[in-house]
Amino acid sequence: MHTPDSLPFVMMRGGTSKGIFLRESDVPADRESLTALLLDIFGSPDRRQIDGLGGADKLTSKAAIMGPPRREDSDVSYLFGQVGILTPEVDYNLNCGNLTAAAGVYAIESGLVTPRNGHTLVRVHNLNTDRIVHVSVPTTPTQVITQGDLQIGGVPGHGAPIALDFSRAVGAITGRLLPFGEVQTEIAVPGRESVTVSVVDGANLVIYARAESFGLSGIEDPQTIDGDVALRAHMDAVRREVAIRLGLSDYWHQRSAPSTPMLVMLQKPRDYHTCTTGELISADRLDLVCRQYASGSASKTLAGTVTVTTGMACGIAGSLPAQLCGEPGPRRYTFGHPSGVIHVDASVARRGNEWHVEQAAIERTARRIAEGRVFLRGNTL
Repeated sequence: MHTPDSLPFVMMRGGTSKGIFLRESDVPADRESLTALLLDIFGSPDRRQIDGLGGADKLTSKAAIMGPPRREDSDVSYLFGQVGILTPEVDYNLNCGNLTAAAGVYAIESGLVTPRNGHTLVRVHNLNTDRIVHVSVPTTPTQVITQGDLQIGGVPGHGAPIALDFSRAVGAITGRLLPFGEVQTEIAVPGRESVTVSVVDGANLVIYARAESFGLSGIEDPQTIDGDVALRAHMDAVRREVAIRLGLSDYWHQRSAPSTPMLVMLQKPRDYHTCTTGELISADRLDLVCRQYASGSASKTLAGTVTVTTGMACGIAGSLPAQLCGEPGPRRYTFGHPSGVIHVDASVARRGNEWHVEQAAIERTARRIAEGRVFLRGNTL
């Protein structure tokens, strides 16, 4: 492949994430070369990512490679990359739900999908998980509508609501909604008491545990969690054990900060203040309080894929999320995260011995922030 000194890019916000969007035709197909290119573009590894487009936070160190459809039931293909900040790694083993909203907008604005009056459905094929997500984008017959009344926790201002349906994205990592075949599992790690968890593979592979299992109240801010070395070691030990038991050992040991599986610590509704604006989040607004941990640090928000997976888990009788939420059933759930709240409409039904996800939908906002050319530092292609 010819080695250019620059590439066209689009910077987009999707939900509480921000990413660099690149055209599939402009980047190498093999993952090793693509990883080198993305590290160059983002300025990694470097804590500040000062010499690239990275935002020095895992929520803003993300890439989306966009291309034409590869499946008949899709309109666009989307490869997600979680670009390492301190490590020279790019993780392709997961999807980003927030950027999926931006992928729908990008597809329309780039001419891959023709807009319609009212809403335009974009069937996004996530290549990481080989799953389809339906993204409904507000549009006129000529353009995307970005102005609206929806406000989401962790993003200032308001925007037009983009509806994402993840009901077709179940089993993203292992192929099974309940990878262990049970709603609760005891996980033992050396030198620690066993931890009771529920492992659910919805739009992402998520481990659920009660916050008190890790000595937490459940309303800690991310900085407090990240500053506790022993706590992070305990959480990673549980994640590692689950990963190994689910056949992800090679993936886990090849990375310094693996993203999968994610860990969500649960607590019944409590009052707390956000880590961004200090806003009071009242317990009476919530069904659950959640703190998400993966990739070596706690998240300031709850990922879109994790949100919909948590909604699925709340509908599975006997799971830890369902026990804390009360009687499971089709409804809108509200989860509290460090930057605010997020809602999910979820419905899960038992058919024989299997659980089936009927609905798992969230609303996000998204918009194009910038576009241009990014100049490369070295011979990466």
